[in-house]
Amino acid sequence: MKRTRSLPLAVGALLVASAWPAHAQETLVADAGDEVLAAAGRRADEPVGVESITVTARRRSEDAQDVPAPISVLSARDLEAQRLYQVQDLQQALPNVTAQFLHARQSSVSVRGIGNNTANEGLEGSAGIYLDNVFLGRPGQAVFDLLDVEQIDLLRGPQGTMFGKNTTAGVLNITTRAPTFQPEAAVEASLGNRHYTQLKASYSGPLADTVAFRVAAYGTHDDGWLENVVRHETLDEINRKGLRTQLLLKPDEGFSLRLIAEHNQERSSTGTLVPYAFGPLNRGAFNSQSNYTNYADWARRLGATPVVTDPDKYEVALNDEQRADAIQNALSAEANWQLGEHRLSSITAWRNWRFDPRNDIDGTSLPGITGGFTTREKQFSQELRLASPADRVFDYVVGAYYYHQNIYSLNRYDTGAAAATLSGGGYPANNALSGRGDATTDSFALFGQGTLHFESGLNLTGGLRATTEKKQGRVRQNDLEAASPYSALPIFAAWDSGELERRDDSLAALLTASGKLSARSLVYATLSHGEKSGGYNVNSVASPGSAFGPDAITVEPEKANNLELGFKSALLDNRLQVNANLFVTKVRDYQAVTTQFYAPTNGFLQVLTNVGDVTSKGVEFDVKGQLTRALSLSFNGAYTRATFDNGSGPTPFEVYNGGYGRGSQSIAGNEVNGAPKWTANLGAQYRHFVADGVEFYANGHYAWRSSTYGDLNNSVYSRIPSYALVNLAAGWRLAAADGGGWDLSLWVRNAFDKHHYLGLTSVGNNAYFASAGQPRTLGATLRYDFF
Repeated sequence: MKRTRSLPLAVGALLVASAWPAHAQETLVADAGDEVLAAAGRRADEPVGVESITVTARRRSEDAQDVPAPISVLSARDLEAQRLYQVQDLQQALPNVTAQFLHARQSSVSVRGIGNNTANEGLEGSAGIYLDNVFLGRPGQAVFDLLDVEQIDLLRGPQGTMFGKNTTAGVLNITTRAPTFQPEAAVEASLGNRHYTQLKASYSGPLADTVAFRVAAYGTHDDGWLENVVRHETLDEINRKGLRTQLLLKPDEGFSLRLIAEHNQERSSTGTLVPYAFGPLNRGAFNSQSNYTNYADWARRLGATPVVTDPDKYEVALNDEQRADAIQNALSAEANWQLGEHRLSSITAWRNWRFDPRNDIDGTSLPGITGGFTTREKQFSQELRLASPADRVFDYVVGAYYYHQNIYSLNRYDTGAAAATLSGGGYPANNALSGRGDATTDSFALFGQGTLHFESGLNLTGGLRATTEKKQGRVRQNDLEAASPYSALPIFAAWDSGELERRDDSLAALLTASGKLSARSLVYATLSHGEKSGGYNVNSVASPGSAFGPDAITVEPEKANNLELGFKSALLDNRLQVNANLFVTKVRDYQAVTTQFYAPTNGFLQVLTNVGDVTSKGVEFDVKGQLTRALSLSFNGAYTRATFDNGSGPTPFEVYNGGYGRGSQSIAGNEVNGAPKWTANLGAQYRHFVADGVEFYANGHYAWRSSTYGDLNNSVYSRIPSYALVNLAAGWRLAAADGGGWDLSLWVRNAFDKHHYLGLTSVGNNAYFASAGQPRTLGATLRYDFF
């Protein structure tokens, strides 16, 4: 009870403090502080405070502290300080976000525990990812180096009344640097252990009085950190490169046009999974009912050697190659017109993405199962927005959105001599399983949001979105390539779902009341509703539809209701910012990938379905402090309790049940997979001028996450322990007379070499395999700015 009561008391104390007169707050800062500030090499009479951050969450430029919504922001300087250059690293800096990463196709972003699902081409994620105002249809499209990024915003809760595509959990909004008419140019090189190499270069400047140009390129290599003891090679290797070019046309103050062309490609062995945990297993002749064993023992008895069972060794024993290749291209055009006092915006975008894998699925040195999902995606989107002037009693933004996506996957698995025995009779040996899944989406939406400002200081914001989404799907499974008794089983026989089509009409809504208790404090309350349309499970190998019909691959819409209560405050003359909020989100018909037992083969099917209802509730906080001109601190985190209210899932592996986790059971009360109860990120940045034009800086960041389950059945074998990562950096900036200069930094990521895991998957043999996070990386970066 003490914990329950302490939170409102703490919130009340902060609100009272934020309402104090400025002179009363200033008395809390000792006069000696100015001497410390002066010692830091800055003028003592300059104002000291937390840097103001501008966001466009409501489709107009605003100070983040004035937006009545839980928003967390990472600037370009934040990213550089922590050496964050991949989306899966952002959970080390942002509160209440989880990035599950196996490889580019099997990646996802969840917010408040909602949306952390493995890949399926039939549906989008619960949390949306935007790049320069363009929705990315697949999470894997964000698996590239964060090149030339200006800012990353995390918006939590259902979104849609102001964004192109509707989402039920939140939005990760990535903004890159735009072309400038003032020349800018920089080159950067980083070197580290494991032959880590990263090269970056950028240039921006005018081509004419009304035309500016920007180009940025990168290349990254890492040898990888998993040792394949069979083929004597290092896996999880990274090879990425990309190019972004831009043109900005600005003939006058009333019009601008920004054109972006982008190319990214990767040829890596990411997605290699380490054996993580093994549950009880019964496999016929080698075992009696009373002699429990596991998948590792079974593989060893079949002749696998060596057999790796310790995930912390970061070793695998695979006889086949590992590959995960991805290529994407993109074009977008953002036009803005000033129509009197109104602003009209148009965002037109086209993207394509292709993914080509080959993976050793059985995880042993035996000739078992290899293959993967070859994916092709194309998308087109068009958004129009009209924004009213911001300084009126009523301001608003209205818009229309169209989104088209065409995606298909070619699924193929080749089986070797050991396939049948390794899978317990689940798959035929010396054969091939193949098929194709197609999905098409056409989404139309009208949306708008407006705010009424009262003289009393109360603001009422209302938003509405009407969406019509049509989805088509088709699954075609081929016969086994070689004659086999398995051909008689429906799950392996040729099957064609035919053309499937559905239409979902939905409404999203938002209502917010907000007001300022003082010039430095804002309080707000929000009710919001979001919906995500249904679709089809288009995985075509051993498709649930082939065994149970088209209804088994149909997924209903996911709907979320959300309540927020929060405040934002600036204390001590803006030297301290404290933001916090309480939330409760109810999700109905949560869409997720689970497994389903299939008795004829004693095997499991991967099923995309509505697994049940979810409640996610908790508290989030974000604190920033500018202690002196030299030293700043940040601290953010969350407590989240995300659980299933109802639904069913596979029986946990530890429930032997005369077999090996057969059947299903209720998941009511289970924790949502991939949803840590606690997350906390602490950072410190120090900047000090040691001489004229020479600045020394040091950064330290600590990120901690509590334990999670990797599977919705909450099996003890799927539990990922809590872990903490520490990133450190120090360097010197030397200013040149022409305005450019050198920057040399020494850094270490994961300083204490903590072995950790970014996600789990089950291969259906009562075994879990894990994506191993990067171990300690030591390096140095040298950067030169020409202007």
